[in-house]
Amino acid sequence: MSIFDKAKEAAEKAKEATKTYASKAKEATKNYTDNLKQQEAKNNEMAAASMEDRIKMRPEGVKYCLVNSLGKILDVYENKVVFTSTQSTSTIVTGLVFGTSMTQGEKTIYFKDAIGVQYKPSSIADGYIQIETAAGGVSTSNSQYSGENAIQFSGKKSNEEAEIIVAYIRKQIEEIKNAPVGGIVQQVSAAEELKNFKELLDMGVITQEEFDAKKNKLLGL
Repeated sequence: MSIFDKAKEAAEKAKEATKTYASKAKEATKNYTDNLKQQEAKNNEMAAASMEDRIKMRPEGVKYCLVNSLGKILDVYENKVVFTSTQSTSTIVTGLVFGTSMTQGEKTIYFKDAIGVQYKPSSIADGYIQIETAAGGVSTSNSQYSGENAIQFSGKKSNEEAEIIVAYIRKQIEEIKNAPVGGIVQQVSAAEELKNFKELLDMGVITQEEFDAKKNKLLGL
């Protein structure tokens, strides 16, 4: 094969490789765009749904859920809150226009680690819910709206939902703060005592009937 033929063959291979790369890049871009559109539709569906229907779309254990127009979701559980930032066509455009973060992810805050809740209802400006923690540092106007511990919202419907959510979160935080320490120690002691009786049962020191009686007494059955 002549040098000319080798050069021609190399050029053909390079051309074919470029086509393959371009095809894969086009497919990847389409998949990414489709995912953004799907997430956008999902966010819009949740935002339009009632609180009851919205909760059914979320993970098990969610008691309240708030969704904003920027694709951020607040899920409220019995012992924690989870802020989820999603990527959609709206969040990408907003990020490019205003220079805000376009990352997606989750931030979980347990009520035992929370020290308070900041809340501002929506009026002319957007409202917000922000969970304060000792590790969260000083609250600023920026963190109240776009921080990882906060969610902003607007509209009468969101205001009504936010009031219910804030009342529930404050109640849960207050109950944890006021929980008697002795009650926790008693639960731990009961569990340890039950474990000790189980070891005695396994060793044959006590009978099954004696173990069941002790267990029922410890558990208040």
